[in-house]
Amino acid sequence: MKSLLSLTLWAATAVAKTGLLIPFYEYPNDASKGDWDSLISAIDAYPNLDFYVIIDNQSGAPYEGANPPDSIKDWAQRLGQLNDPKRTNSYPIGYVYTTQSARTYADITRGIDQYANWTKATGWDGVDHDIHVEGIFFDEVDTTKLQETKTFATYAKSVFQGRGGPVVLNPGGLVAAGSESLFDIADSIVQMETCYTTAEGATNPDGKPRCPKGRYVPFTKASLDTLGSNAANIAKSSVLVHDFYDSWNPYQPAPLSTLEEDVKAIVNKGVHSFYISQQEWQGGFMSEPASISNIARLAAAAQDL
Repeated sequence: MKSLLSLTLWAATAVAKTGLLIPFYEYPNDASKGDWDSLISAIDAYPNLDFYVIIDNQSGAPYEGANPPDSIKDWAQRLGQLNDPKRTNSYPIGYVYTTQSARTYADITRGIDQYANWTKATGWDGVDHDIHVEGIFFDEVDTTKLQETKTFATYAKSVFQGRGGPVVLNPGGLVAAGSESLFDIADSIVQMETCYTTAEGATNPDGKPRCPKGRYVPFTKASLDTLGSNAANIAKSSVLVHDFYDSWNPYQPAPLSTLEEDVKAIVNKGVHSFYISQQEWQGGFMSEPASISNIARLAAAAQDL
């Protein structure tokens, strides 16, 4: 029989941590070197904080071409860093888009299989690197399409079972009523993906506004209440917030004190993982105040990690 002290220690360690789910859509080249170096430094600085790093090769279609793809030589050294045995808190996960859960099952599973088959690859440095990924991030999920979503999520779970990384669904909003069984399959569901800002003007590369007025609800600490009160589902929820600024023109970042309050509120909510980006997900991971080093520092401090 366990002693009372042992049970107390077990209970304390059994409390789930809130990790970082990082849409790190950064191709590993000279232009992104600073962001990659900052990521690796943050992983090393906070070894008790989990980093779920989303790897997006070939825009979510990694199976098109050789297996592994020809581009893997560019990725090998960076994936090798993420998979260094000393970085036990690093979990690279592969990006697969689903086109509102309407992409064909064959296409989605080919993407899953491609990531699953990544093992070793030689980088430009001439060294063989461990390039495996530990889970899958499904983007553009429509949770009203319950059966379709369950089918590819279940397949991913079966393929990546035991690897350590999560299978994540990203509908960008709350799970549709009647589809709550998805929480039984996925390790996490992005139930909130939104902007911090109320400012207008920023656009994506395709010219579309990132934070269109009237089509999104800006993040506030109070908005976390929309996640509901089901503790088990909250513990399997993720929050992604981008465009952490007060004004676009002239550009004025939101204050560091607000970032600290927001991170504490997200962590105290008990979610699986989160990330806050200074602008969007394409670069800028060193931009202040929502740099990757600050986000990691605040997330670790909020949990005494």
